[in-house]
Parts: sequence; structure tokens; C-alpha cells
Amino acid sequence: MDDRQAKRDLVLAPSEYAYMQDVTKGVIKTYTGPTVINPTAQERPVIFDPATKRFEPCTLDDAVQQIAIAPEGYYLILKNPSDRAGAADHPVPGGVHPAPELDVGRKINITGPCAFALWPGQMVKLVQGHHLRSNQYLVVRVYNEDEARKHWGQAVIKPAAPEAAAPEPAAAPGAPAPADLAVGKLYVIKGTDVSFYIPPTGVGVVPGEDGSYVRDALTLQRLEYGILVDQDGKKRYERGPQVVFPAPTEAFVTRGGRRTFRDIELSEVEGLHVKVIAPYVEDGQAHREGDELFITGAETAIYYPREEHVVVPPPAGGEVHRATAVPAGEGRYVLGRKTGEVRMVRGPVMLLPNPIDEVLVLRALSERECATWYPGNAEAAAYNRALRALEDPERPGVIAASARPAATAARFAGVPSVDLWVGYAVMVVDKQGGRRVEQGPCNLRLGYDESLEVIQLSTGKPKSTDRLIETVFLRVLTNKIGDVCVVETRDHVEVTLEYSMRVNFEGDPARWFEVENYVKFLCDHVRSVLKGAVKKHAIEGFYAASIEILRDAILGRADAEGGRPGMRFAENGMHVTDVEVLDVSIEDADIAALLGQAQHEAVQANITLLRARRGLEQTQQTEAIARGEAEARAETARRLADLELEAAADRLRLALAAIQADLEQAARAPATARAAAADVDHQAELARRRDRAALDDEIAARRQALALDALRAEVTAAVERFGAAQGGFSEALLALSNQEVLVKVAEAMSVQSFVGGKTLTDVVDRVFAGTPLAGLLDRAQARAVPSNGNGHARGGRPPAER
Repeated sequence: MDDRQAKRDLVLAPSEYAYMQDVTKGVIKTYTGPTVINPTAQERPVIFDPATKRFEPCTLDDAVQQIAIAPEGYYLILKNPSDRAGAADHPVPGGVHPAPELDVGRKINITGPCAFALWPGQMVKLVQGHHLRSNQYLVVRVYNEDEARKHWGQAVIKPAAPEAAAPEPAAAPGAPAPADLAVGKLYVIKGTDVSFYIPPTGVGVVPGEDGSYVRDALTLQRLEYGILVDQDGKKRYERGPQVVFPAPTEAFVTRGGRRTFRDIELSEVEGLHVKVIAPYVEDGQAHREGDELFITGAETAIYYPREEHVVVPPPAGGEVHRATAVPAGEGRYVLGRKTGEVRMVRGPVMLLPNPIDEVLVLRALSERECATWYPGNAEAAAYNRALRALEDPERPGVIAASARPAATAARFAGVPSVDLWVGYAVMVVDKQGGRRVEQGPCNLRLGYDESLEVIQLSTGKPKSTDRLIETVFLRVLTNKIGDVCVVETRDHVEVTLEYSMRVNFEGDPARWFEVENYVKFLCDHVRSVLKGAVKKHAIEGFYAASIEILRDAILGRADAEGGRPGMRFAENGMHVTDVEVLDVSIEDADIAALLGQAQHEAVQANITLLRARRGLEQTQQTEAIARGEAEARAETARRLADLELEAAADRLRLALAAIQADLEQAARAPATARAAAADVDHQAELARRRDRAALDDEIAARRQALALDALRAEVTAAVERFGAAQGGFSEALLALSNQEVLVKVAEAMSVQSFVGGKTLTDVVDRVFAGTPLAGLLDRAQARAVPSNGNGHARGGRPPAER
């Protein structure tokens, strides 16, 4: 225990007060400091609890309370003021005061600065004066009309900047009280009008949802808007840039904790579905309640909502309807809401249907359609199975595109399409009875009421109807169908045939699907034809020429060029163009063994003959090569002889040309030279004769050497050309080789012969007259000396002058 409790007295400071209750009478006195309280046995300290509105006993220390103090810029809200003098009646400091009668339930506002103790039962709340920025506001409520009208002018109001707009009457400093001050009336004090505010008695500031008195207005920037809703449900839309203050009964609409919203920007592939909820007129056009509008970015790039509009959200959620991208080769179904007609839109396009009149729908395929259109595609079957579960019971077969299963591949979201390969065709039928044939290669997109004709195909070998497969695809080019057929020959031997037929479909495509099971239709007819054709042949003849017989029976006999007409079917345009016989087997093993042995022997004989023919051909080719080599060697020898003769002739022609030049030069000697040497004519003549004789000897020697060379070359060529077997040629050679003959040739070719006007050719012709070498030199010269164009050899005389 401290000293104050030990002395059983209570010392109050100047700013303190305490309540003491007389336990015998229940009267409560107020002690204000500075003072000392000496409680008696009949007094006890108490404290007033504002929450329970009751006086609770307490210790002396707990009974001490701080007086109510409101500094400048604050105000006190005092509840239950004194009935004697209202706001001016407070316990005086430094004394003991019995409690006066209180005006319970009444509330007054006391502007600071002030400080006072509270009478027992009074409650006070200290509130800071309200500072407002230009984008803030207060909401005040009238709780006592008489007090508000009486003290309206006592409100502390500091106006905003002078350039601000004129304040509203309720917030103007010194302004008279508004006419409507009914209890509960709300007013808005805007920060654009007032920068500081303390309400008068009878008016209270309404705190916001967060407990603060000052509220933030809505600041809107460009391309932003805000929505305010009144208590009657009416909405107000405001665009930026501006500061929006609500009316007293309005509240801001919030979405996701935000009060500001971006305008709706629309591109050319986006739109808004809007319903008119109140009539209005815009740009001279009247809109009635209930009208629907579809606003796209092509006409309104930026859309600001208005109170007469309500946005109809798309089924996928959000506000904006966005175009659906339809790539090339794909499509989408669009249902007319008013007509019920479903049209198909083909890509590439950005599809933005008007939701007022159209809606995207999907088509669910049946199990049979999935199995025949997309064989083996389990994913497509599962998707359509899930899609059928989403059908609208009121509109069977119609499924909105927004109802597509979430885990769906994008390729299933559009129009059912079929990729037709080269050589395939399908029959497209619609519910109006229309039929058409589509051929590949193409991408076939089906209309909403279109489906594909289903055909059945027999399987197995031989083909039968025990196990049929269903498909929509007909192979019209190079279709191959295999089958097995058991036939019987003329001598009652059963033969099993295995063959493969190549089939094309020709003519009018509409007839291609006239036969539901074209495989069975074809195989049955071919079996019948084969049985009739094989029945005409015995087993031996048929087995030897089975392929040709079968091809003739199915394709017809070949023409002169080897072509066959094939087998045609007028019923469906089917044309069998070729047949491959895969196997021909005889059911009786003994007969098959006998035919096999006969074929083995025939093959062995054929192989023996083939080997003999190959040996003969090899011998013929070897001998031909040997003859060619001999002829080539002879031709080479003849060519070498000709070349040697030509060389000898060239040498002879050069020697003759040199001799002729010397003779001509000697004939042109000047006559003056002979006259001048008349005195020595005799000596000169002798010298000339000597020189001429020497020259003649040299020419003769040269001519003799050339003749010998020419003769040897001619002899060598003649020997190689004709051989030693020719009659008389060997004797001539022996004569030429005889030394005496050579001597005769030398004598005949003496200088006197040449001086006498005889040429080398004349001498040689005379020597070899009557022998095989007669005329040899003439032939050599004729080969060596070309003609000069007049029939004469260049550099020589005509033949008559020789």
C-alpha cells in the first residue's frame, strides 16, 4: 500500500477528478482537483462505465480520472449535459460538487480549446477537427433539428482555396441554416468547398465503413468511369477526368475491391451485347425499354456504360463478346435465333456473330458416325460422347458453343470435317434428300444437316457377309480387292485360285454408291466367270497356262498392242483393269505331284538347250573378234605403205624442183657477160662444160638415189600388200635385187640419158618394161604430186611431153 492509501485520503491534482458515493443515500459527489478527499466510512469511490451505463465500485486509485480536454482544432461530443446551463455547467475545479440533474440522451458539441470535469453519468468523446483535401468529403447527419438550426452558425468552417467553385449552402461559412433540417437528414461537406470543419450541436459527422470520418472521393482519370448507386437503386455513371462526390444517399459500386473501372475498349473483332432498361434518346434515335443493341468496335471504339444500359455477358463469362478465329480449312455453325436456320461459316475468317440474332452451336456426332468418319479415333468418340450429354432437353441436337467440354482439343470445336485423300470419294446426303459425291484430295466440311453415306464391305478370303465392315470412304482409283475361288477343270480336278484385282470407278460419280456392298458384288461375279472359263480346260493345259487363261477370262483377250478391255459393271461404274494371280494350287496331291514332275523334266530339257545355245553364241563371238583383229592388222600395214610412198614422192619432188631451178638460173645468164669475155670464150666454154658435166653427174646421182629409194619403198609396200603368192611378182623382185639389173638402171640413168631429153620416169619405164614393175614410178608420182587444177602435176610437164 502507498502513503495515500495508508492515510485513507485521496489527493487530486488540478486536472483530476473523482466520484465518491454515499452508501447510505446513493448520492454521488464530484471531487475536482486540486483537493484532498477524506472519505468517511459511509463513502466509497466509484467510477462510471460508459459501456454498461452503471457506476462500479473501485479503489481510490482507480477512482481518479483525467478531466476532458479539447485542444485547439479538436472538439468534444458531450452526452447527457447538465440540465442547469447545458454546455456551460461543469464542476468547478478545487471543490466538492453534488451531481445536478442531467439532460439524459442529449448530445452537444463543444469546440476546443476547453477542459472540464464530467458530472456523474456524463460521457465525452474527443474528436479531431476534420481536415479535408480537394478529393475528400464528410457526410453529416442532423440528429436534433432545433439544436442544429439554433447552433448552425457556430460550426467551424474554413473555406477551400479562393479559386475553388462556390461552396454549397450547407458548407458555406456563416450561411443560414438550410430549410430542411429534419432529423436524419444527410449532407455532404466537400473538400472542394471546405478545408476544415467542426460540426455544430445537433449535427454529427457520420463515420465511414472503416471508422474514419473523412472519406475519399472518387478520382477518375481519362478512360475511367465510376458507378454510384442511390438508396432507391438508381445508378449514376461518371466519366473521368474528374473528382466525383457522392450524394448523401449514394454509395460507390465496388468490384473486386475497386471503385474505378476502365472504359470498355473494343476492337473490330469485339462487341458488347447491351439491353436497354430505361427509354432514352441518343443522336436523335429513340430507344425503348427492352431493346437490345450489339455495339462493335467498328462503330464504337470506346464504350462508357450508362444508366439506361445493362451489359448482357456472353456465355463464356466477362462482358465482351470476342470473335472466334476460324482458320483456313475449318468452319463454324451459326444458329439463327429467330429463324432456326443453321448456316456454316468457312474460314479463314474472324467470326463475330450478333448475339441478338445468332449464336454459335456445335454438332454432336453419333457413335456410328464417329466410327465411320473417324475410324480408330478414340479421342473424337469421347468428345462427341461428352458433347451429347450437354444437349438441351428442350432443343434436342442443339448445343451452344459455350457448353463445350473444358478439356476439349481445339480441333474439335468447329465443323466436322473429313480429309479426303487422293483416290477416295464419299457420298454426302442431307435431310432434304440432296446427294452429291466429293472426291479427294480435298478437305470436306459438312453442313449442319449433312451426313455421309455408309457402305458395307465384305471381308475374308473368300469374301463373304459373315463379317462386314462399315465405312464412308470409297476408293475409286487403284483399288485392290483380293479373293480366293475354287474351280473345277474339264477332267474334274479341283483347283484353288488366289488372285488380286485392281479396280477403278469410272463414269458418273452418282452411280458409284448404287451398290451397297460392291466387294461382294464384284467377287461373286468374278467367281462365276472363272468357274465357267476353267471348266473348258483339262488340268494339264490349264495348269501350264493358268495365268493367261485367268487374265483372258476376267480382262478379255489382249489386242494387237497388248491392251485388254477389262471387266466393266454398268451398275456402279466399276472397272477391273488388271489381275494379279497370286497362287494356283491343285487340291489333289497326287495330281499336283505328277504335274510337278513333268514340269521339272521340261525345265531340265530347256536348261540343256539353253546352255548349248550359249556355247554356240560364245564361239561365234570369239571367231568374229579374231577376224576383226586380222583385218585391223592388214589395214594398218596398208596405211604404213601408203605413208612411205607419199614420203618418197615428196623427196623426189623436192629434188626435181632444185634441179629445175638450177637449169633456169643458168639459162638466164646475161649475154653482155659472154660478149665481154669473147676473148676468153674458149676457156669459159670449157669451164662451163666442165661445170655442166659435174652438175649433170650430181643430178644423175641424186635422181638415181631418189629412184632407188622410191623403188625400195614401192617394193616393200607391194610385198606387204600382195604377198609372195602373186604370179610374176617374185621374179620382178628377184630381178630388182640382182646386181646386174641395178647396173642397167645406173647406166640407163647416166647423164647422157638425161641430156638427151629423157626423164627418170622414161628410163625406169624402159628398164622395167615387160615386168610387174612397169609403170611403178608413174603410179608413185601420181600419188605424190597433186594436180595444179589443169590436170598437170605442179612443177612438171604434161604427160605428152615426158
